[in-house]
Formats: sequence, C-alpha cells, structure tokens
Amino acid sequence: MAQPPREDIAVSRDWAPARLFPAIVNSSDDAIVGETLDGVIASWNPAAEGIYGYAAAEIVGRPATVLCPPGREDEGQETLAKIGRGVHVPHYETFRRRKDGTDFPASVTVSPIHDEAGRLIGASTITRDVTEQMHARAAAEALRRADDLKVANGSLESFTYSVSHDLRAPLRAMSGFSAALLEEYGDVLGDDGRGYAGRIVAASEHMAALIDNLLRLSRLSRADMHLEPVDLGAEAAQIAAELADDDPGRHVRFTIQRPVPVRADRALIRIVMHNLLSNAWKFTSGRDDARIEFGTAPAGDAPVCYCVRDNGAGFDPAYTHKLFSPFQRLHPASEFPGTGIGLAIVRLIVERHGGRVWAEGAVGAGAAFYFTLGAEESA
Repeated sequence: MAQPPREDIAVSRDWAPARLFPAIVNSSDDAIVGETLDGVIASWNPAAEGIYGYAAAEIVGRPATVLCPPGREDEGQETLAKIGRGVHVPHYETFRRRKDGTDFPASVTVSPIHDEAGRLIGASTITRDVTEQMHARAAAEALRRADDLKVANGSLESFTYSVSHDLRAPLRAMSGFSAALLEEYGDVLGDDGRGYAGRIVAASEHMAALIDNLLRLSRLSRADMHLEPVDLGAEAAQIAAELADDDPGRHVRFTIQRPVPVRADRALIRIVMHNLLSNAWKFTSGRDDARIEFGTAPAGDAPVCYCVRDNGAGFDPAYTHKLFSPFQRLHPASEFPGTGIGLAIVRLIVERHGGRVWAEGAVGAGAAFYFTLGAEESA
C-alpha cells in the first residue's frame, strides 16, 4: 500500500515533461553539455560548472575543444562528425581539462539531439569525473601485483634454498677430498698435482662464497625496511676506523663530511656505506698516497646525493653499465679479490629507498660512486 507523502517534505505533483526534463538535467551529478553540430557549447548544467570550473555565462558560446587537453582537440570534432553521420557513440574514457588547467580522467557519453521534426540539431555530452574510480582500480592493481610478488618471492625463496642446499654438499665434498689429497698424498702428487688440488679447493671456496652472496641478495630484496634518522657521516667514520684496524699496515687519508643526516633503514644503509668504502679501500691498495672521501654533492633529481670518491685504480668508463650487475667484474680477481656482488647489493638497497646509484671513473684516475635516496627519506 502506497504511503502518503510526509508533511515536512514538499512534493510537486507537476510531472509535465517541460518541467521534469530540465529538473533532471539540473540535478544530475554529471556534467551535461549541449553542443551545436559545429562544436559550440550551447547549454551547461550546474554539475558542469562544478566539474569544469566554468560558470555558464563564461563558457556558453565557446568551442567545446576548450574542455580538451592539448593533443585531444580532434577527439571531440571526430565524435561530432560521427553523430552527424548518424553513428552511435557509446561511452568511452578519456581526459578533460578544467578551467584551472588541470586534467582529469573522464567517462564520456555522446548522444544526438533532434528537434520535434526529427532533424539532427546538436549533441548532448554527458561527462563523469572518474578520478576516484581510477584510483580504486590502481589500488586494486597494486594489491594484485603485491600478491603476485609475494607468490614470486615465495617461489624464489624455495628455489634459492634448494640451490644452496643441493650445491653445498658437492662443494664441501670437492673441497674436503682435495684438502685430504694435499694432506695425505701431497708428496706423491708432486708440484703440478698439488697445484691442481689447491685450485680445486680455491674454486670450491669461491663457489660457496658466490652462493652465500646470491642468498644474501635474495634476502635483502625481501627484507622489511624500518626508516629512522641516520648520520651517514658517522657511519662512514666508523667503517673507516674498522677498515684501518683490520689492515694496520695501510695508510689511507679519509675525508668525511659530518653530519650527513638522512632517513633510512640503518642496517641496510650501513651495508651500502660498507660496500662502497671497502671497495674504495681495496682499489686504492696500490697507492702510497691513498685518499678516500665521503660527502654530499648537488643532484638534479633529488634534494641531495651522496658520494664516495677515491684515487685508486678506477675503471674504464666504457664498461660502467656492468658495475652494478651481479658477478660483473672489471678487474681480475688475482689483482683485486671479490665475488662481484657488492655493487649489485648497493643498487638493490638504494632502489628500495627510492633512489638511484651511478658511478664515474677512469683507468688509473680513481672512481666516484654517487647515490640518492627518495625525497621523503632525505632529512
């Protein structure tokens, strides 16, 4: 049974189309714009004013292309041409421009307008701002990707565990049996045999180190980050003291800027600093006047960048692109030992902080390694 209208709500019983249709247009949340066949705005509802920012008095009579971002002006003209040919134009997604010059994603539907005689006299364009829907779709996509990444990381973790477990046993056997050969049958083997056995031991140990570093790289890619204030200058000074204590025969002059405040994960950023400074320490080993510097430098894409510079062996700039890839070495292991994973770890950690890393150098003229952190993490 129909309920009588409430007394406190005014209800109009005049449902004449002449009044109903304008009321629908004026109360719509979507921008409803009438255009002539040559693309001139002829009508403008209140929602259009709210969405676009133009009052009706300042927009009616202007070409509808003013509502299109640069490069999309032909879009509206092509749509009107289709309407003129009697082609139906269903809803489509595009971008529109507000009075203040900002663009927004829009869902647009265009319909023909006919007069009482059935003649085509214009087009009605209904535009909806779909910014919130776009954000919702982006959030859903990000969530899906996060789920996919979680599954991929789980598979990677299982794979790296299997690889490390399956390879370590034969490596230990090779190293152990080779060491036993040297110890128990060294005299029988002779110089050449002892040399071969020693090379097997060294290769086994090197392979084990590579596996350890691969596992470390895998773990760092998934490690949780906890941002906090960190003084990179203080970290650099502490690492420099540790390097000097471990190799007291070296005389290296350190120049360290302090303080250098950032917001970063302390454990991860210390790995970055240790890898860069220990590299500088290693590659200056052939110089009596070794110098290592740490400080800040100007950067075009970040408030500040950080630099570790040395006057050591340097590198051929033609191979700079290889520096930050795993196991890519620009110097023979016999000259400078290592596994070639340290700079790959540096890049991984820096990128996880929203920054980037790059290097400059020349053979025999030293090297400089720069890195940035995300703007939100820089103090």
